[in-house]
Amino acid sequence: MTRTYLVLAAFILSPLSAHATAWNLLNTANCLNGCTANYPTYSPTSGNSQAFSSSAAGAPNLTVSAFSTSSTSATPASTFAAATLALYSGYGLGATAASNDGTLGSQPDHAFDNDGSASTTTDYAPDGNVDAALLYFGPNGVDIDSLSVGYIYGDADISVLAYTGSLVGGALPAAAAIANHTFAQLLSAGWSFIGNYNMGSTNTAKAINSDNVSSSYWLISAYTTSAGTGKGDSTSLLSFGNDYFKLSAVSGIVSTTTGSVPEPASALLIALGLLGFRARMRDTRGNLLIA
Repeated sequence: MTRTYLVLAAFILSPLSAHATAWNLLNTANCLNGCTANYPTYSPTSGNSQAFSSSAAGAPNLTVSAFSTSSTSATPASTFAAATLALYSGYGLGATAASNDGTLGSQPDHAFDNDGSASTTTDYAPDGNVDAALLYFGPNGVDIDSLSVGYIYGDADISVLAYTGSLVGGALPAAAAIANHTFAQLLSAGWSFIGNYNMGSTNTAKAINSDNVSSSYWLISAYTTSAGTGKGDSTSLLSFGNDYFKLSAVSGIVSTTTGSVPEPASALLIALGLLGFRARMRDTRGNLLIA
């Protein structure tokens, strides 16, 4: 009987050995809708979202949406609003926020950044002028294992969140939607902090997600301590401000489970708990079973 539970534990952990699927965001070849023409030509109607196909047959499409916070002395608690998402062919996706990034294509603010055109020092608060990409993989979750950037100006530190709460009809509930919410509100509404990372160099996969979380929704932002601290890269590698990057690739393992799923470590604890329960069962004569 013990062997049966060991097989169960191995089965629970088996997704860890699955092959990763990649979503290439560098050019229009994999873009399904809304992508701009080649740099330096931009479409002023790029919109808030773009969809991309994956490298694997049958894998879900990835929809990317752009958001940005902005704070002023009057509203220091920054809330997200929709931003313009543009694909700069050969470099990847960047975001332009109407409140602090100027016009579409303005360099370097056309990238995802945390360093907008500040009018007051409050604009540089950790939760102000932070651009973010919302990644949606459809009803089945994805365990993101790496990210790549195709453009860096200054530095490229990022923060990563995953939604681990319950979905409503396959979508985020109102309290967990990005628009009109702060980082603090999102973290109290089912979003989980995954880690902060220094991306290093362009088009080099950066391993993330040590928690092995699988989710339909991920939020990738320019680095901010408002997203969380203490996970990911050492703080000695991270600094707020002067971070500009374009997201060029995402890689992860597609889950067969809808929405977010427990960490494999938690699943293993369940299996081990079953083992312990079995070991302590007694037979009809009162003897401990040693199976």
